[in-house]
Amino acid sequence: MGCCAPTLRPGVPPGLPVVSTAFSSVAKTTVGVGAPKDIQFEGRLRGKLLIIAPKTRRAVAARSTMPSSDRCLMIAFGSTMLSEDGYSVRVAMATKAVVAVQQGASPPPVLLGFEALRSLWKSQARKKAIERIRSMGAVPLLVPVLPVRMPFSYRLNGLWTSLVVWVVCRSYGIGIVHAQSHAAALAAARALARDRSRRMIFDVHGVDIEERQLYGDLDANGGEYHLRKRNERIAADRADVIITVSQDLERYVEGILDRGGHSSRARFEIVPCVLSFSASPADVAVAREKARQRLGLTTRPCVLYLGGSSGWQLPTETVAAFAALRRTTPSAFLLILTGDVEAFTALCREAGIPADDFAITSCPHREVATVACAADAALLLRDDNLVNRVASPTKFAEYLSMGVPVMITEVLGDFARIVREFDVGAVVPASNDAGLVAAGLRDLVLATEEARAQRRERCIAACREVLSFESILTTYRRIYRPDVADPTPSARSSSEASSA
Repeated sequence: MGCCAPTLRPGVPPGLPVVSTAFSSVAKTTVGVGAPKDIQFEGRLRGKLLIIAPKTRRAVAARSTMPSSDRCLMIAFGSTMLSEDGYSVRVAMATKAVVAVQQGASPPPVLLGFEALRSLWKSQARKKAIERIRSMGAVPLLVPVLPVRMPFSYRLNGLWTSLVVWVVCRSYGIGIVHAQSHAAALAAARALARDRSRRMIFDVHGVDIEERQLYGDLDANGGEYHLRKRNERIAADRADVIITVSQDLERYVEGILDRGGHSSRARFEIVPCVLSFSASPADVAVAREKARQRLGLTTRPCVLYLGGSSGWQLPTETVAAFAALRRTTPSAFLLILTGDVEAFTALCREAGIPADDFAITSCPHREVATVACAADAALLLRDDNLVNRVASPTKFAEYLSMGVPVMITEVLGDFARIVREFDVGAVVPASNDAGLVAAGLRDLVLATEEARAQRRERCIAACREVLSFESILTTYRRIYRPDVADPTPSARSSSEASSA
């Protein structure tokens, strides 16, 4: 066995193995910080071995290695709980939903975050992550993994994380393992391969492998590509429940199982990326007026873009669409909230947009809504590829929650349907033609004040109905509390009925 392979050390009570693995060039680290004192995990080096073991073995050994309840283990992967992004928001919403639907019927969920070792060194980020997890009502456990760029890290991390999940399930009396994304699902599937007493939920966020291939991080002819595809089928086949973010993604996962010749017993549910918010139309109207005054917009129509300058977000097409709008609506103003200020400034200048007609700034995530609500329309353009066809962009819910109608590309199928059904924006073809986008924007921003006010109210109402935290609780009750679940047809049944 290689020096980096996980091992089980002798002399430990059954069901409570001490886990060892090599993490060289590290002096000291703490794992599982924030857990209850009787079952806190501690990591430290003995030579070149990082040991993870309960601080008080007696207290943990007293717990049954079999699940005693429907206690949930929520698994997150990849330094996400140390920052705020779309992934961490989804994990947070799922964890809060579990707490809400279980209502004390089970012990609080355990949130196991596999984080980059370097990130865990940052004490402030680590403390903040622990506080965030506790605020969700969960027990925090943060465990290091090898750097992605390290040779064979995918294979080694797969072994290490599955062993950690196996230990945590037995130490905490876990009954349900909820894996957020592919890497987490593989760890869960391996840990529960011969354990059917615990249920596994595979929360599929997107087409992870195809996305890596599309952006050049994975060679379709390489060995790792085929290994990841095999592991994807293993995770989907082991799952008892598969949650997808869209109907198109559900069909994609079903196709994986069909092509692999698997007869999965998993039940499918659809849970899009949602937000937790409490703003009323009146609150948004007040915030909007203040934001427009700060920006000096008065009666100028304002177009919003929220996001980065990565190519997949189509920043060039976004700026080109606004430039086309300016040619027929010279009073239009472009508001961009981004961390890539210099990149967007260069794009606006290249497009010939005068400096007085755009504002590009960055602000903390918690302050975005207080600025973005000034807009009359927002842009959400995407290329036509598999990654986007199955996606559930959190940005869409953010726009609607602020009362901002969305100009969206039709490839984002589930969300283009929401735009049409609730009349909360406009849909453009997959070509993202600047002239067509500009025409749609013009109809939105130049509507009468009464029509724009009514559309803002519809945006907030639509977000609350289908993209809010409250909107997913019925689905989570079906999964976690089937004994008290609402008599509502499952997401899969609904989608099948609608396609019949």
